[in-house]
Amino acid sequence: MYTLTQSSIKKDEEIQKYFKNFTESDKTTHQSLRNVFIDEAENSFIELTTIDEHGKKNGYTISHDSINTNKDSDTIIQELNQASDFINYKLLHNFYAATHKQGVNLWPVFERDIFPFLMDDANYVLLDKIKARTTDVERTATGRPVRGRKKDAAEQGIATLNSEIETLLSQIQTNANDFIKKHFFDDKDVIRLSLQFSKRFNFEKVKNGLWQPGKEAERHNSLNIKLLVEVFQKESLEWKTIHRIQSFLNEAQLTRIAIGIRIGALRTRVQTTEFKILVLDDMLISLDMSNRMPIVKMILNQDNDPDLHFFDGFQKIILTHDKGFYELIKRHTSPHQWEYYNFHAKEDENSPPTIKRDRTSLEKAQVFLADGEYDACGNELRKETEAILGKYLKLLSSSAENGKFEPLSNKLNYALNQITETSRKDFEKIFVNKKLPLDLIKKLQTDFNEDDSLTANQKGRLTGLKNELISYIIKQYELKDNKAKLIEETQDILQRIMNPASHSSLIPLYEFELKNAISGVQKLKEYLNED
Repeated sequence: MYTLTQSSIKKDEEIQKYFKNFTESDKTTHQSLRNVFIDEAENSFIELTTIDEHGKKNGYTISHDSINTNKDSDTIIQELNQASDFINYKLLHNFYAATHKQGVNLWPVFERDIFPFLMDDANYVLLDKIKARTTDVERTATGRPVRGRKKDAAEQGIATLNSEIETLLSQIQTNANDFIKKHFFDDKDVIRLSLQFSKRFNFEKVKNGLWQPGKEAERHNSLNIKLLVEVFQKESLEWKTIHRIQSFLNEAQLTRIAIGIRIGALRTRVQTTEFKILVLDDMLISLDMSNRMPIVKMILNQDNDPDLHFFDGFQKIILTHDKGFYELIKRHTSPHQWEYYNFHAKEDENSPPTIKRDRTSLEKAQVFLADGEYDACGNELRKETEAILGKYLKLLSSSAENGKFEPLSNKLNYALNQITETSRKDFEKIFVNKKLPLDLIKKLQTDFNEDDSLTANQKGRLTGLKNELISYIIKQYELKDNKAKLIEETQDILQRIMNPASHSSLIPLYEFELKNAISGVQKLKEYLNED
């Protein structure tokens, strides 16, 4: 996907190199991305289909002989490339990949991962603009660099470019600090960063051809975007600069800083495109679950934070090889909005991975029921119920994420207690918290409207209280018939079906009971999802 989106800003010959057969003696084939496990005669290509809000489909392909992503007549993929982002653990690690004796220089990160995706006011790719202005200086007919006024004008142009880069860094810095403070530290002063363009372009550097082949190391040494980080000292109420952050900040703090900068840069990019994608490839694999999930919840905008609506416009693709993390993502997302897939490759074979749509446990239970595999059906029902209750009780942020095991029977009791607790609070809100005199409340047992000892105001309050009481009683009956009843029925299903299915047992499982159990778990899911 990255190769396809990037192809929108490349010439055909720059794209074709990815589809050539690798030949050791031919350096022009060394960037080939062809599948090395297929026959060389087979066609190699990348295809993508876009579907707009009206259902209109457009197909895009890049291969050695067919390319339609970089045409001026259709800029869909160009816009997709400008607005989308691909983030993995390696990209985040690059933000602080330096030895202790070095400071963190982010120029290589910006050159490779940020500048190619940013556009200037004239809709020109920023990296292309930087290269165009710094590939070489103006030269005389004999090849010597110009002098005098022409040199002064060239130096002024380079200074202008430096200022444009500095302005962009300032904007990214502001976005990153705002994001980090609000969404990682609850609007508290904890960490802040600054991006300093400390080593810039100048006439001499440009004259020496920084963009020539083999000059990458020299270019990265002679250009520097310095990352400075400060931490807030509560005792002195002052900010303290941390030098060599890669040695003195922990992984969670470094990852937050890197994510803040990436998102700060992303928010400076084009946001009016028809569609855009955000691909997260195991970018949080180095963090423990307590640090991972807040970031995922933020990107998914589970709390519907207006400041995070920025993420809502992205089609998100999350990739992970961590099965536990995968299951947690499933619990935090809706199958009505998401698709789930499993990729599996055999370690002892050089074969492509199998790709299967991941069905819910409820869907699997229905398949097992149809196949007559009743024990397997009961086990999948148990898994589905675990997932439903885990989501409802929000155990993901407490015991479930801290490694504490909660039996399903406990979760069912928690759910019933939560419903009961909510009911008790409703009762207190209606009756106890009104602080009415007990003698006046006892009048509800009488025909209080005919009681001459009561004022019109007291009769009005009793009438309102009586109506609330009737409504409350009706609600409790509905609650008993619906949610609480379903919990109790699920407890019965646990004893009659799920436990026997999970353990060696002489208790037979019947198709009729399993059908009813599937129906009951589905109803439980629907009712608890309403909350």
